Amino acid sequence: MSENPYSQPTAITINVNGQTRTIEVGSTVATLLRDFGIVPTHVVVQLDGVIVPRDSFDKTELHDGSRLAIVTLVGGG
Repeated sequence: MSENPYSQPTAITINVNGQTRTIEVGSTVATLLRDFGIVPTHVVVQLDGVIVPRDSFDKTELHDGSRLAIVTLVGGG
């Protein structure tokens, strides 16, 4: 049985901190952080070389080939 040439993909491949990941189409930065168990207020996310404002995590959709850097913030004194 052959694949429907008109069907849309259900998964995309992205790169997170140097590792390839497969996620669902339509995933956002917020979805990814939730899936990784990361608290959004404790990280900075860079998407394709641009820092994503924290208030845009839920609106910033990831696309096939997206490159993310997730940096955890650590407090100290």
